[in-house]
Amino acid sequence: MKKWFPALLLLLSCTTAFAQHVCGTAQIFRNLLEQKGSSTKKLDSKTHLALTSSEACTIEDYYDEILTQASDHFQIFYTLDGPHKTTQAFIDSLSKHLEYAWNFHVKNSGMKPPLGISKTHHYQQDVIPGLYPVEVIEIDLIRNARDLFNEKGACHGCFGLTLPFDSAQSILIIDNDFRSTPKSNASIASVHYNGKECFYEEATQELTNRAHGYTYSTEWNQGLRITAAHELYHAIQLRYIDFNKLNTASFWFEASAMGIEDVVAPDVDDYFNYLSGFANSIGISFDNLSSDYGPGLFFMYLYKFVDKGFDKSIWESFSSEPTKPFQHHLTKYAKKQKLSADSLFHNFAVKLSFTGSRAALVDSSFWINSDQPKWPEFKTVEETSDFEPYSLNELSYRFYSNGKPDLTKFTGSASAIPIKNDRYSIRFLQNTNSIDSVYIESADNSSDSIVWILSKFTETDRIPTVFKDSTLRAFPTPWRHGHLCFTPLPQNKEYIEIRNRRGNLVEKIKYDSYTLCLDEDKVKSLMVPGVYRFRAGNRGKLKDFIVIY
Repeated sequence: MKKWFPALLLLLSCTTAFAQHVCGTAQIFRNLLEQKGSSTKKLDSKTHLALTSSEACTIEDYYDEILTQASDHFQIFYTLDGPHKTTQAFIDSLSKHLEYAWNFHVKNSGMKPPLGISKTHHYQQDVIPGLYPVEVIEIDLIRNARDLFNEKGACHGCFGLTLPFDSAQSILIIDNDFRSTPKSNASIASVHYNGKECFYEEATQELTNRAHGYTYSTEWNQGLRITAAHELYHAIQLRYIDFNKLNTASFWFEASAMGIEDVVAPDVDDYFNYLSGFANSIGISFDNLSSDYGPGLFFMYLYKFVDKGFDKSIWESFSSEPTKPFQHHLTKYAKKQKLSADSLFHNFAVKLSFTGSRAALVDSSFWINSDQPKWPEFKTVEETSDFEPYSLNELSYRFYSNGKPDLTKFTGSASAIPIKNDRYSIRFLQNTNSIDSVYIESADNSSDSIVWILSKFTETDRIPTVFKDSTLRAFPTPWRHGHLCFTPLPQNKEYIEIRNRRGNLVEKIKYDSYTLCLDEDKVKSLMVPGVYRFRAGNRGKLKDFIVIY
């Protein structure tokens, strides 16, 4: 048998009906870290379930006949009786949606195909060579449940999970009816197989869709659409990441899987289950959220406004540098596209400020998702006078209403949105003077409110620089190290030109905000020490700056 990583599961969704959402991913990954350095635990195929039966029952005592169904790329294993029972219609639908997900991820997006194990985990069945295995079971009764879920012994709300083995191999486990066992006061049922009466806790809580108010146990076809897209994506992630080399998990594992399921099945809207918690987690780094699903909105933003193939590049980058954080990989990708990862993250934060009732202020083309008017408004701190913003961690943002921020010591990106009735403007704040002008302009026009948006993508987003005028400039000059920035850039242009002392074009660089910053490696790759000039667009007076190193 292949080596198994018993503590690591990539879980789709830990949603319990009519209860607070819970997720086992963090606990499971902590289990993996605790076991690192020790010998890998072997699977015991005869592990007993901790039930109330007077005679211990094995896994095999809870099902009778095992059926199988093969398609172009998958082999599904299931049963039609006992606690793991499903229906033939369920299996037929699952097969269809798995093939659709395969075509989307592998054929259309060009991702690596998943690699399956040769014998299934729960039913212990041989897999047809070349096909990827999928088991349909009651997940809370999965083989080796206590190894998987630690002392809980159950997932309590998983739609499905991806179980990784070594050599990038894995298997998908899909819940048989989208019901879960309650955390307490579960009802007890039993089955009679092999001359034994075997007891188990019944899965009675229905997994719900909060966006549309139905249960997945009834609308199981919708549940299968998102589960197939999400879980197969996890299996593909395992082709790019060797979890043996990781010391921590990136939020991007779950965030990207949540984002892609909305791309594949946009009408299901399962991500609504996580919006409220995400909207109230302002100021918390994406790396420290209690749930990794909310940042799936950032995936949706990048997919819609940057490039539909961006995530393949992110995972290829993870594959070559698995210990680097997400910020590093997005920055690498953005540079290749002549974009700023800092600006992308800040623009995402700006779009999040137009949710709920504010979404009506902007054209729908500005929205991250067509459902944005239905989203809750993201938490905003009310200010009544001048204030110094909280310091921000990487991968976080904050919204403030009214007042006037002192950004003298702030490192990051900032924007202001004066709002009056149904009119608004978005102003990028690149200096103290621009903050003052927005504040005065808003007061003169008697704006109803101002929303201040602050974000930080990395610890080196920006150099704290205060200007008292709005003259187009490069800074610092002379440049010796760190970032080289150009500001304030006119918004009716799309790029800057950098020319050498003789007037020859060195580089034409696109920008999408009021300030463009090049990192040290980029500056040195473009320019040797000397005098240079730049301008916005291809006309107008050139501004001098000096490079020294």
